[in-house]
Amino acid sequence: MILAVALICLDGPRRLHAGAPQDLSGRIDEILDKPGLKKVLFSACVVRADSGETVYERNPRLPLVPASNMKIVTTAGALEALGPEFAFVTRFGLCGEALAVIGDGDPLFGAADFGPGSASGGLSVLDDIVDRLRADGVASLSEIILDVSVFDGQRVHPAWPANQLSQKYACEVSGLNYRGNCADVAVCGQDGEAALALTPPTGALRLVNAVAPRARGRSLIRLERTGNPGELRVSGTCRGRAGPYAFAVENPALFFGRLLKERLERAGILVTGEAVEREIAPEDGFRGLAEYRTPLRACLAMANKESLGLAAEALVKRLGAWDSPGGKGGSWSGGREVLSSFLGTLGIGPGEYFLSDGSGLSRENRLSAWTLTRLLLHMASRPDWKMFEETLAVGGLDGTIENHFREKPYRGRVLAKSGYLRAVRALSGVVRTDDGDYVFSFLANKAGSGARQAIDAAVKAIVDVAAAPSPYPAPAPAPDGERPPSSRG
Repeated sequence: MILAVALICLDGPRRLHAGAPQDLSGRIDEILDKPGLKKVLFSACVVRADSGETVYERNPRLPLVPASNMKIVTTAGALEALGPEFAFVTRFGLCGEALAVIGDGDPLFGAADFGPGSASGGLSVLDDIVDRLRADGVASLSEIILDVSVFDGQRVHPAWPANQLSQKYACEVSGLNYRGNCADVAVCGQDGEAALALTPPTGALRLVNAVAPRARGRSLIRLERTGNPGELRVSGTCRGRAGPYAFAVENPALFFGRLLKERLERAGILVTGEAVEREIAPEDGFRGLAEYRTPLRACLAMANKESLGLAAEALVKRLGAWDSPGGKGGSWSGGREVLSSFLGTLGIGPGEYFLSDGSGLSRENRLSAWTLTRLLLHMASRPDWKMFEETLAVGGLDGTIENHFREKPYRGRVLAKSGYLRAVRALSGVVRTDDGDYVFSFLANKAGSGARQAIDAAVKAIVDVAAAPSPYPAPAPAPDGERPPSSRG
């Protein structure tokens, strides 16, 4: 944990820290200047956490595509605006003879497989609702009302690649999300046939089986939407068993409503109507039966440590709702305004960044290494820094950098957010050294796999140089009765 941070003046680059090991800049330059990296654009900045002074920089104010390092801005802004005690609250109740569900945009609702802190705590939300309705003596329902008005109706960001919208990292964002807004399909090829298994099993989705079984070779499975609502084409070749493969569902709220209706009817609770989306009005007489809470801490960890895109996008939209009248209609544009205002309070001007989405999937995002280090220094000065710090992945131990920094000198020392898109590599966070903590950001565009290896090597160099013995002799102790000469006039 960083114990003390001095925020530095935000008016320009600083000189290298006078007491820092003098060969750190040379070491990092040597790494980033290798012949195979000549075409790579780097924005890099390394800052001592205790003094806020820069010990390395390269194009520090050059805004680049940050990939998932965008999640640092989103999660930091969410903690700043919503506060550490914030929780998403999804409510179930009755409006007359109808079952009503009021969404809060919770990205982890019904996702027990996402780990501790998720909404259901490991208990199936659907089963729990059945039990609560039975306890209330409900034998039939007229319909299921899904209130998703906490967010606007734009579920897909316009800058996301259209050919990737069935991928789990590009899932739709709704005021009522369930199970990560994904379903899973597994393939089993045997006896000359390929069988498909859907999880959760539901009539809300239709699979078109175009898989060819094969006796040898690798399984190659492709999932793609057909253009028909709720229909997915599964193609390719399968040897034995393959999957499960996650895919993003269309209209997550209605998908959840259909699943809920099917579960209720299997339990003997008749639902005469359908699941419909509409806002619950005061005159509907909502009577609460259950609430499911997901703490902000859990969402920050899923966004930063596991790089869950849905968590970051739901946070952006929730910021938009937080800043809007009535706390509804949260949008990407509204969330961006809150985040831009937050960055402005840190002295970070519009020329240092451009915000598009919350997860970094959009290639329109731009951040500089200077922006990210300033932001991390600010977070480290907050009383809830430890909470935020614990949401970052830990090198060699967990999250997206579990398989990086595994060697003993570096294991457990790097707490960071990684970033990856085609031709983009990024890593920003905190590194703990024997010489104290350093805040760093390395962004690379026009990059291949060699750029990520170089970034890792640069972070390791911080640890190595900080641990090296000083080349300068220690000053002689002052004679008794004399004060050491002051370095100030």
